[in-house]
Amino acid sequence: MNQSHKINYQNLLTDFFYFLVSIIALFLFLFALNLGLKNFQTSRDLEVFCQAGKVIANGGNPYLTSELGLELSWNYPSALAYGFYFVCPLFNLEQNYIWIYAILFFVGTMLWLTRKDWLYGIILCSTGLSTLGWTMITGNVSTFEFLLFSISILLFFRKKINASVFLFGMFASLKLIPILYLPAFLFFQNSVKDKAKIILWSLAGFISLPLLSFIASPHLFAWYLKQTFGLIPNQHNPLGEFTELFLSPSLSITLFSFLGLESQLEKYNLIISFVMYALGILLLYQIAKSQRWTENEIFSLGIIILTITLPRLKPYSFLPALLCFYLVSKGQNNLIKAIYLVLLSILPILSHLLFFYTEMSESLILTFHQILFLILASFLLFFSLKKSLGTNTN
Repeated sequence: MNQSHKINYQNLLTDFFYFLVSIIALFLFLFALNLGLKNFQTSRDLEVFCQAGKVIANGGNPYLTSELGLELSWNYPSALAYGFYFVCPLFNLEQNYIWIYAILFFVGTMLWLTRKDWLYGIILCSTGLSTLGWTMITGNVSTFEFLLFSISILLFFRKKINASVFLFGMFASLKLIPILYLPAFLFFQNSVKDKAKIILWSLAGFISLPLLSFIASPHLFAWYLKQTFGLIPNQHNPLGEFTELFLSPSLSITLFSFLGLESQLEKYNLIISFVMYALGILLLYQIAKSQRWTENEIFSLGIIILTITLPRLKPYSFLPALLCFYLVSKGQNNLIKAIYLVLLSILPILSHLLFFYTEMSESLILTFHQILFLILASFLLFFSLKKSLGTNTN
C-alpha cells in the first residue's frame, strides 16, 4: 500500500513538473515573440513576397532588387509571385500574416496530435528552438512549407508513396536544400525499381513549380536560375548565406566558429558540410539496418539526423525536425518530455533573449543555440529510445 502511494506521489510530482515546464515554455515564447515584434524590422520577407507580386503583375522582373525597391531579393519560382499578387491584397497579408501563418502551422501540427499528447505536441512545435517565433518576426513562408511537409509524411506513413514524395518535391523546391531529406524516403524501398520511382516522383514535384513558372513567364526563367545560383551581382542570394555566421546556424559553421577558423569558411565549408551530410546518411542507414524500430520511427529519426547535418540552415528551418521529434518522443513519460522541452524550448528561448537583448552575444552557445540544443536533445532521445527498447526486449 505504501509503495502504491509512493508511486502515485512520484507521478503527481512528475506531472506537475511537466505542466510547469510547458507553461514556462509557452510564456517565454510569447514574451520573446512580443519583444521581437517590437524591436526587429518585422515581416521583411513578406514585404518581398508581396512586392514581387506587384512587380510581376506589372510586367517587371522580381528577381532584380532594383525593380523591387528593396534590400532583399525574390528567390522563388515566378509562379509563386503571381500567387502572392492575389493572396496579399485578398487577405491583407502584410497586416494579418501572423494569424494566417499561425493557422497554417496549427493545421500542419493538428494532423498529428493525439488526445494524450496534444499539449506536448503544441508546446514543442510552437516554442521549440525559437523557430515559429522567427517565422512570425521575418514573415517567411516556413509555416506553408511545414504544412506541405506535414501532409507529405502523413501520406508516406499511410503508404500513399507517389503522392507523398511528389508533395515532398514541391516542398523541397521552395527552399532547395530540403531535397537532401530524400534519403529518409528511400531507405524503406527494397527494390531498385521502387527507389527509382521515389526519385522520379520527387523530381516531378521538385520541378513542377519551376516548370509552371517557365510556362507562365518564360522570359523570367533564366533570371530565376541566375538568382538561385547567385549570378546576379550586388544583391542578396541564398548561396551567399552558406558562410554567414548568424544567418546559417549549421553544424559545420558551428564547428568552424568553435575552432576559431571563421576565415577558412568560404574555402572549406562546402567540403566539411558534404562530409557531415554523408555521415548523417551513414548513421541513418545503420539505424534502418538494425531493424530495432518501426519504419515511422526510423523515418522521423532520419529527418532529425539529416536536419542536423544539412549544409544550410536558417533560424526558421527546424519545424520538420521538431514535428518528427514529437512523433518519436510523444509516447515517453512526462519527466523525459519535460526535459526535452527544457532543452528544445526553454533554454533556446533564453539563449535567444540573451543574444539579442544583452551584451553576451559573442558566446558560441548563444550564437548557435538552435543546432547545439537540437543535438543535445537528439542524443537524449536516441539513448532513451534505445534503453526503452532494451527494457521491452528483456
